[in-house]
Amino acid sequence: MKFLFENTIGITSFTILVLNTIILSCLLIPLGIIKFLIPVTALKVLFTKFIIKVGELWIFTNKLWVRALHNPNWQIIGKENIKSDGWTIATSNHQSVADIFLLQDITNRKMPMLKFFMKYVLIYVPVIGLSWWALDMPFLKRYTKKQLEKNPKLHGKDVIEMKRALKHYALYPVTVFSFAEGTRFTLKKHHNQNSPFKNLLKPKEGGLVTALSLVSKIDSLIDFTIKFDSTKKSFWDYLCGRMNSAKIIIKEIKIPKKFIDENLLENKSLRSEFKEWLNSLWAEKDLLLSNRD
Repeated sequence: MKFLFENTIGITSFTILVLNTIILSCLLIPLGIIKFLIPVTALKVLFTKFIIKVGELWIFTNKLWVRALHNPNWQIIGKENIKSDGWTIATSNHQSVADIFLLQDITNRKMPMLKFFMKYVLIYVPVIGLSWWALDMPFLKRYTKKQLEKNPKLHGKDVIEMKRALKHYALYPVTVFSFAEGTRFTLKKHHNQNSPFKNLLKPKEGGLVTALSLVSKIDSLIDFTIKFDSTKKSFWDYLCGRMNSAKIIIKEIKIPKKFIDENLLENKSLRSEFKEWLNSLWAEKDLLLSNRD
């Protein structure tokens, strides 16, 4: 009986999510195209702000059905560390697609919309890909060693494309978000990495370094630590309401001055120091996740 009830909740959740996404994408995509074609910067900013309002409505609507169907019990510690304005970078441990929905829920309209780094291929996902594009999500295009060896002209092209993608962030406050682990945590990945952390994969500094190097005005990092009570963490488990209990710890961490207004993408020595700093933050996060309280 419980299985049937949970899966009914899952089907209902999925249906509402899809309808919400399709309806608001019908607004987002045309607005995004108009904004792209407008040559006047002031009008671009105006359209951007309106598009963000539509995106916030999508998140708010998701929040309503999650509250109604899942009745979540989320213990949030450090709400005061959510910055209501300004430019920041943010990160979190990553266990499930549900992380994104949870993070959007607790930050919506409380801080500048989270701009998640995404693989470039995701722009081709029907409907939602163009909606992400309209919302100015940064799409990362990475080249493999084989591609670079075959075509040396590709060296540095990913940085040029990212500069182009992030340059308009100077026009309005943003929160550039990177899941530092680069992928969702699984025991298999943890074993293959030989991770020094008990509950985490090794952090990758690339996304945070890119944002810090290319977006001016950033001086702090908002660090989210998410701990779900459930061992079941698939997206379907989330839709079925099996992940409705979680503890979220939010910290605002001042970025050392030596990393600010520096091109960490080219300064290998400084980038190495930033990686060490990130590893120290990850060690603290690992302790938080190990704590049973």
